[in-house]
Amino acid sequence: MDLVSELQAGMGQVQGESPELMAAFVQMDQAAYVEGELERKYKELIGIGIALAVRCEYCMNIHVKNALAEGATREEILEAAAVAVAFGGSPAMAYLSTTIMKALDAFE
Repeated sequence: MDLVSELQAGMGQVQGESPELMAAFVQMDQAAYVEGELERKYKELIGIGIALAVRCEYCMNIHVKNALAEGATREEILEAAAVAVAFGGSPAMAYLSTTIMKALDAFE
């Protein structure tokens, strides 16, 4: 998907120009997704909900891709998205109807 490639390219550029910032971000991000009491799949589903609520298209794509890779089903992803719509209203529904659905089709 184009957004994922665009994000990866941009993060590579940040890595080259601000390696300390990128190292700190990667360390924090990896720590958040370490499997503990919650399996990584559920953390990715939480990420989908948060991405929808804050309207981050890049995040939506990455977390849909990662959730599927961790074994989440389309139905589980849509349930997580439904919770986000309950909090995010019409904007979240718009992103669910477009970005999340396209990501599911692209990464399934």
